[in-house]
This record gives sequence, structure tokens and C-alpha cells, in this order.
Amino acid sequence: MAGGAMYLNLVAFNFIGADLDAEERHYLEHHVALARRFPGLRMYLAGRVTGSRDSKPERFRAAIIGFDDAAAAAAAMQSEIVPALVADTQAHLADLISKSASCETIVPLDSRGSGQSCFVMAAEFGLEHAGSGLDAADKRYRSAHVAIARRLPGLRGYMIGKLDGEPEDGRHRIAVLVFDSHQALRDAYRSEQGQELIRDENATIRNARVWRIDARAEL
Repeated sequence: MAGGAMYLNLVAFNFIGADLDAEERHYLEHHVALARRFPGLRMYLAGRVTGSRDSKPERFRAAIIGFDDAAAAAAAMQSEIVPALVADTQAHLADLISKSASCETIVPLDSRGSGQSCFVMAAEFGLEHAGSGLDAADKRYRSAHVAIARRLPGLRGYMIGKLDGEPEDGRHRIAVLVFDSHQALRDAYRSEQGQELIRDENATIRNARVWRIDARAEL
């Protein structure tokens, strides 16, 4: 429900092997099957990272997993599947980027059966706070920016939170938006609400790192 909490972990990576088709098959048939066995897992979205007109994707694949809270995530990382998952990661995945955050659900993610496709935009970013201070910028983001974004047409899920650890290049926040498809995201940003959101992003969002994931639900 809106206002509910979820602890998210975003992982982006490349494959070690040169045969991407073989690595993809192994990942989907073995690695994903292991990760789905995490106790307490509430959300699992995974897919290929896509680029934009201005940039190539930083990594080949990404996944977002969600738990009720940080304690549930920590407990899952002590479960019996972890040694096999770590071994498979070391054998097949490279250049890992991992981000975690305690998030608030703004728009509850539509129920999605395993295998259903979606398109995820996950953004790490900082906020413009010159002259106002970061606390005031955070309050303004929550009251104004989020209010615009939640009205995007076709939005199927929306979560926001503060990233764990020290900010990287000033990026202390994360937002995860889920649509049915890449085209649905494009249509949303072309809408009246989307154009308003773009204007607000230009004024307030700083140093964004955006992950566009052509995903499917694995849980």
C-alpha cells in the first residue's frame, strides 16, 4: 500500500564469459532460481540494461530485489542458499555494482506473476540545495516532485528512498518507477504530467545515474 516500506537492493553487472547467450541461459536457469529461494523475498525484477540516445548502458544486466525491511534482507543473506549464490556470482558475474536503500512505496507495484514483462527506471541522484540546505531540498522533493511523478500515466509501481552508506558523487536518493513497457515510459514522459516532471527534474535533480531495465518479474 502507499506509505508501506520495502528494503531494496539493486545489482548491476556484466558476465565473465564471452558467450553471452550461454551466460544468459545459465543466469536465468540457475542464478535466478537460487535467488528466488531467498527467505522473505517480496519482489524480484531482473533484465537487460538499455541505453539512451545520449549514453550506452554501464552494465549488461541488472536486478532489483525487495524485502520488508533491512532486518529481513540481512537474515536472507545468512540463509543456506548464500554459499551457492556467492560461488555462482564469482564464477559468472563481473563488474558488480550494488546499491541498497530503505524505501517508501508511493504507488504499490501491480501484482505480477513470474515471467511477466515490465520496464524499470531506477535513478540514483542528488538534489539541488544551494541556499536552502539538504533537509529543505528533501522536503521539497517529497512534497512537490513525488506528487508530480505519482501522476504519470501508466505508472505501475513507484518507490523512493535514501541510499545506504556515504553518497557517491552527491547521490543520496533512489527512485524506482515501473511501467508495462519502454513505450509506456516514453508515453508517460511525453504527457502533460511528464513534461511537468522533466521541468522539475531539470530544476532540482542533480548528477542522476539512471538504470533503464527491460525486465521481467521473477517472483
